[in-house]
Amino acid sequence: MYQQTIPCPKCGAQNLRGQWVCAHCGNTLVAYCPSCHAGNAIDSQYCHACHAPLLHAGAAPVQPPYQPPQPQQYQQYPPQQQPYAPQGYPPQAQQPPYQDGQGGYGQYGDYKPYPVHGGGPSPAGMLDGLAGRLKQIVQNTNPILLSALVVLVVGMAIFLVLAFQFGWIKTGPAPKAAAPKDTMAPVISMLRVREGANSGAIISWVTSELSSTQVEYGVWPYANTTTLIENDPQTGINQGVLVHEVGLTNLLPRTSYVYRAVSYDKAGNKGFSPDMQFDTSVASSGTQQNTQTPSSDDSGY
Repeated sequence: MYQQTIPCPKCGAQNLRGQWVCAHCGNTLVAYCPSCHAGNAIDSQYCHACHAPLLHAGAAPVQPPYQPPQPQQYQQYPPQQQPYAPQGYPPQAQQPPYQDGQGGYGQYGDYKPYPVHGGGPSPAGMLDGLAGRLKQIVQNTNPILLSALVVLVVGMAIFLVLAFQFGWIKTGPAPKAAAPKDTMAPVISMLRVREGANSGAIISWVTSELSSTQVEYGVWPYANTTTLIENDPQTGINQGVLVHEVGLTNLLPRTSYVYRAVSYDKAGNKGFSPDMQFDTSVASSGTQQNTQTPSSDDSGY
């Protein structure tokens, strides 16, 4: 029957097979082979690795001798051979892949930038490098994708040419900012009335800006008659005037009239005077009187 325990050679206590130390006294339960230094059970007669005879039971285990680590030997590469030179010609010196003062990729693939001052490749070299890079990109790109990009670029160029030719894209100067809208009405001043021909009267006034000429008048208290508008700048035919004059004819004698001056500027703002009054004389050419009177007209004037 296979023995599950082994006795300790020092204290005799039973220990499970496979333990390295006695559970009672702490003695080592391993016998080292004097030939290969392999560990074996303490009651083994022969080494399980090299089959060499072991020491008798109870003897002190043999520790493997200490061996210092050996230095690592590196492989020596042969020196670099000189390039072949034809007979009668001296060997040519190799050009180093990188020189101080010039940028680019070094011998081991490390990138060295160009210096800030001095050195650097010539413009022709830069163009050659750019052409080579474009050629490499074309070779590594999918032909279908490359064809689609070429068609897209050509189509965009044709569209831009047609857009400029037909005026779809305007390249003129930027539009100017719109001027502020005029909301100020003309101011009427120096309103006067004097007698005119044909039993009439002449009304004159001055405005603060170029504007039109018009008079609203009638028998007091209603100014229900309007003269034709003159010098209107809204029509674009003229710019308007500053000094205005309107003649009224065929007025009734011995009658009180009410009137007001009206002027429009180019923006359509309306300026008007307060209601004024004058009386016609007994004769057809009597003296006119110009007085201001409140008007009963609720039209907003």
